[in-house]
Amino acid sequence: MHIKAIVSAAALSVALGFGGVVYAQDALPTMIGEQQLTPADAERVKVYCEDLQNAENQAEGAEATDVDAPATEEAGGAGETAAVGEVDMDLITLEACTEAGFIMAP
Repeated sequence: MHIKAIVSAAALSVALGFGGVVYAQDALPTMIGEQQLTPADAERVKVYCEDLQNAENQAEGAEATDVDAPATEEAGGAGETAAVGEVDMDLITLEACTEAGFIMAP
């Protein structure tokens, strides 16, 4: 009977310990590069990072399949200034998104 009490206490401790780790995975980063993010800005930056990654993936796919195609600039290209709240979106790069944890490296 004593072993069952020890095992159940250990199992309960482990289960409670993992709860915080799982909850922390859902939290968005609060900084990207040197910029502080609010929760609303973090959501927008996450979407922006995903868009950067998708554009990069499409550019790599286009280069691999259609080398002789003329280059065209998409609407909302990198040349436009995009500001969200206090975050300067022009300073956000694909590498900064990866380092901050908004996206996974390919």
